[in-house]
Amino acid sequence: MQKRHDILVALATEPQTKPELVESVGPSRSTVDRAVHALQEIRCVTRCDGDYCLTPAGRIALAEHERYVETMDGIASATDVLNALPNDVRIAPEFLSGADVRVASAHAPESALQPSLSRLDAPGRLVGFAPVVLSLYTDTLTDLVTEHDIDVEIVLRRGTLDSLLEYYRDRFDDAAVAGHFEFHVSDRPVPYALWIKEREESPVAGITVHEHGGVRGVLMNDEPRAVEWARDTYEHYREEARHVTTELQP
Repeated sequence: MQKRHDILVALATEPQTKPELVESVGPSRSTVDRAVHALQEIRCVTRCDGDYCLTPAGRIALAEHERYVETMDGIASATDVLNALPNDVRIAPEFLSGADVRVASAHAPESALQPSLSRLDAPGRLVGFAPVVLSLYTDTLTDLVTEHDIDVEIVLRRGTLDSLLEYYRDRFDDAAVAGHFEFHVSDRPVPYALWIKEREESPVAGITVHEHGGVRGVLMNDEPRAVEWARDTYEHYREEARHVTTELQP
């Protein structure tokens, strides 16, 4: 398949003869002959004025194969993070394709959060849900809303919200902070933290996976398909959640 992929890539640039393919792709003439014949059989390659060129089906096949390879690379990079999730939890392949993966260090697990936190300070709305309360999350978010005038909408389980307001009541009693937060309570299990930072240019989404109460790793992606999946996932939680105030009045 790799040799056929190389042929497709070469022909995606421009039509070529078989001798030109041998020179640009590198295998023997017999290998090129077999690959071109196989691609002609499935009508991904055809003759064009004496050269070989891709058909529309060939261009689609190339794009899908490259997307598949990128997704598998993302899965391979994120294996340690993904395997910390419950078996019935699914993260869409489009979020893993091209994802920036940060696996937590055993000695400094929260260091995996730093790259994602650094992407939150641009103007724009932040939405998401989270299964646990971490001091780094809370300190960062409450600082962001006052320093960068960012509005935050969060979906939490009732117990998680109660813990947040118990330990950080002084933060949310500050009107300059509280006015930027909107809380919603969900009865659904929250298997990981998900956030979407809406920005004028290149919105970005992230997933943080926790294990034994600590950070196992972070996945980030700014590809449109990945961000769209993250938005849809968030909206499913948001639609079923109940709005609450920081005084815990439903």
